[in-house]
Amino acid sequence: MAIEKTILDKVEKEIVEKSITEHEEEEGDTSDNIKWKKPNIKFLYNLLKYNPIDPLNDFYHKIIEHFGLVEKEQRVQWWLANIWVKQAVRILWRYESVYEDGELFPDYDGGIVVSNHESHLDPFFAGCACNRKISYMSKDENFKTPIVRTIFKNLSAFSLGERGNKEQVEKAWAHAKKKIQEGEWVGLFPEGTRSMDGEMGDFKTGAIRLAVDGGVPIVPMAIFGSKDALPKGNLIGTPVQVRVRVGKAIYYDEYKGKLTPKLIKQLTAELREKVIDLIAGKGNFSKIKRNFEDIKEELSIGSPKDKKKEGEKSKDFNYWLKYYKHYFLQSIDDAWITFLKLLGEFGLKDAFHELAWRFNHLIVNFLTENFFPYQSFGYENVPDTGAAIICSNHNSEWDVILNAKCIVKDKNRILWQMAKQELFQMPLVNAWIRTHSAFPLKRSEGDRESYKFARDLLLDGKLVMVYPEGTSSLGGGEILEPHTGAIRLAIETKVPIIPVGVTGTENTFPKHSKIMYCGKGSTFKAGEPFMEHVQYFDKPMPEYDELKRLSNRLMERIKDLMVYDDQNA
Repeated sequence: MAIEKTILDKVEKEIVEKSITEHEEEEGDTSDNIKWKKPNIKFLYNLLKYNPIDPLNDFYHKIIEHFGLVEKEQRVQWWLANIWVKQAVRILWRYESVYEDGELFPDYDGGIVVSNHESHLDPFFAGCACNRKISYMSKDENFKTPIVRTIFKNLSAFSLGERGNKEQVEKAWAHAKKKIQEGEWVGLFPEGTRSMDGEMGDFKTGAIRLAVDGGVPIVPMAIFGSKDALPKGNLIGTPVQVRVRVGKAIYYDEYKGKLTPKLIKQLTAELREKVIDLIAGKGNFSKIKRNFEDIKEELSIGSPKDKKKEGEKSKDFNYWLKYYKHYFLQSIDDAWITFLKLLGEFGLKDAFHELAWRFNHLIVNFLTENFFPYQSFGYENVPDTGAAIICSNHNSEWDVILNAKCIVKDKNRILWQMAKQELFQMPLVNAWIRTHSAFPLKRSEGDRESYKFARDLLLDGKLVMVYPEGTSSLGGGEILEPHTGAIRLAIETKVPIIPVGVTGTENTFPKHSKIMYCGKGSTFKAGEPFMEHVQYFDKPMPEYDELKRLSNRLMERIKDLMVYDDQNA
């Protein structure tokens, strides 16, 4: 306790002296304002130092540790904070985040987040862009600072250890490695400290070492405005706008077992350059819709020129109406996602998915019986138990609803579906599809995380829906060039593929349409299992040309199941 009191007194003295110096520099005098400021800062820090929150939190954590609930409690705390922190940053700093090439933050497995660092609030701003639990590595002093230590501890941050204490530092890195191996994310600020002047310092090499050793990606970020939101050395923030640019995940699989000191420095320099590029606005962010505007993002957020432009804009009633409408919808979406995450922590998520599908089945049943008729055949070919991949042609968004309904109605099973990641960027739509067992897929390139998630579902005996075409066609019997992912998955997991021919859904809900048309019939016909890939079970994955041939054969089977000669039969 004596050591801790000494440290607190030292921290208090340094901050008080720094605050007075900064004030003198800004005001250019030592008037009564200075005499007023010093005792008030001392009073505030004494108030913080003797607060009752820290000891109560310490006692609470002793109880949690006694019952072995530390990890679960940290996850619950994080997801509850996911609601109030996002509300706070949107209200106080009009927070928003944009993503390079429109790619969402990875939904699966572990990894590392790195960014520039200008404020104590940076972990919160970065965390709000992730939708994953992030454990931040932080300097040891933060775990001795009143109130801050409670917040950091409750949000699963961990100490880097005392400066110069090799044993504590090694323990911190071992903890970080354990986290990413468990599929969680670790947050690092490679500069090692906050910037005072906005210039980004050199990166330390720890992030690269950890990523290569753990076989996980690094997601780079650039945070704008946090320096003014809560400057270094200040206690009270200012209401500026804060934005985050999120780069695409960087993978280092090719460097496993090949790292040299020179290569580590090179990769670290490249990572720093990537963050600099994000700060400079390099990369494609124009596809992203602002939280409340459909306009291109400025490429130099925070520059004097941009600030001047922003000052010239007149924000009328419609502007703020759009802003708060999106804020309201996003808040509901955040709360619902937190609810789903908490269900998962208590082992209730699968049961809730099933309940949601039962309820959804009743709604869709009412719609199909009264407005949008359909027929289904051949679903006895879908296994009653065990894993299988369901593959169909894709004419309309209505396919997604009715493919799942057919499985629930005829087999009383839940269907997990890959869905384009753009849907997960829409408030409420994101909540709805996650509730109904959908998971995001990047369509622009091979999505290793989505593939691994689908593989794990199949290995767990689930039914997974894959649309080999990758996007919807205009219908009418047209089929598009298939991708090879379904065949790869089936070979790796040794499961059958059930082909389904879909007919007529493009008449009910045409591509790009915003309305549905009543009275248009559709047909779903499931065929016998496609098993031509079985010859490659327990063998090396065949070459691309062979995978492509099998994918084309699968699409031929699907086309044979369409009934466009009598689509209302």
